[in-house]
Amino acid sequence: MELEVVIEKRFYRCREQKVWTENAFPYAFWLRYLSVFSTLTIIARVHEVNEPQSQWQQVTGEGVELVALPGYVGPTQFLRALPKTLSILRKRRNRAGRTLYRVPGILSWLHQLIVRPSRGSYAVEVVGDPADTFAKGASSGALRPVIKAVFTSLLRYQCRHAGAVSYVTRAALQQRYPPGQQAYHTHYSSICLHDDDYKKVSTYTISRPPQLLCIGNLSQPYKGCDTMLQALQLFQQQRHTVQLTWVGGGSLQLYYEALAEKLGVAHMVTFMGNVACRARIRQLIDACDLFVLPSRQEGLPRVLIEAMARSRLCVATQVGGVPELLPADRIVARDDPAGLMRCIQASLAMSAGEQLAEANGHYQRAQDYHDSQLQQRRVALYHTLRQLA
Repeated sequence: MELEVVIEKRFYRCREQKVWTENAFPYAFWLRYLSVFSTLTIIARVHEVNEPQSQWQQVTGEGVELVALPGYVGPTQFLRALPKTLSILRKRRNRAGRTLYRVPGILSWLHQLIVRPSRGSYAVEVVGDPADTFAKGASSGALRPVIKAVFTSLLRYQCRHAGAVSYVTRAALQQRYPPGQQAYHTHYSSICLHDDDYKKVSTYTISRPPQLLCIGNLSQPYKGCDTMLQALQLFQQQRHTVQLTWVGGGSLQLYYEALAEKLGVAHMVTFMGNVACRARIRQLIDACDLFVLPSRQEGLPRVLIEAMARSRLCVATQVGGVPELLPADRIVARDDPAGLMRCIQASLAMSAGEQLAEANGHYQRAQDYHDSQLQQRRVALYHTLRQLA
């Protein structure tokens, strides 16, 4: 049986008609669905490029194909691409198979309107919260409150009428976007951690200066890079030296590099851009003393779990499922540079024994997200979707 997955991710297609991703969702990711379904069709935005960059990975392969919707960024380009998008979706009507929406997102809603899978016959994987995405500070624009209200209402509708629902959190997203009374529901992350992704340490030593690490795409402001840079400025004003590495590129990278210069902290931060190699990501995590997640919006942050799996001290903002991962004294309000600085200082000021105990506590907590455990719940949802009337 065929599965159709609608996702908001933007992919790239080169002149050879191969489809690529700059970071997430390579071909290996989609194999989890083929454990139950015979073929998979991805429906997503695709941008045309002359050739892929060296670190990009292919998306499609045996059993996995892609239907390319017009690539767009922002509301103006979305409106221009809308007629062609609707035309492509109309051709998907009356196709045999099952539908799964990775939500939130406008494409899943358009697909639901045009292709019209009946109530209770589709599944959703809830991987984020539009209430956080369109919160004040996380996005801008005069229509932000309206967009927030519309997207949260759409997500509630999709969850309420789906036959099967998965959430990346254990409880947080379920409370805001509950499933229908008759729906099958479960929880699992998109993360894929195997034995080599875990590392338990026997000692914990802080470098001089302490090495901080952030991982987040810089295409949108909700990763909180500005908050992190403002926290660095506060460190500098108190004559405390730390060094930050930010992994993740995007259209706003040059803006944040200029902001670092303006704040006088450019010498304290290194912007690495995108890093696609998993082994290299593990090396960067291992080399840091403290992993920091200053986001304004998350579902269940995979990078935070990856850092926990490597026995790193972690600090994060109060977003999404973060309280399900870290103790309250390692969580700060979003958009609070001073609070973020104090929380980082508290982690670095612990004794070596306290740091080791906390780091290995993170390691133990991350065991719950080993792929062998998550895949069991994923497969259960896939089987439920396949059997829906």
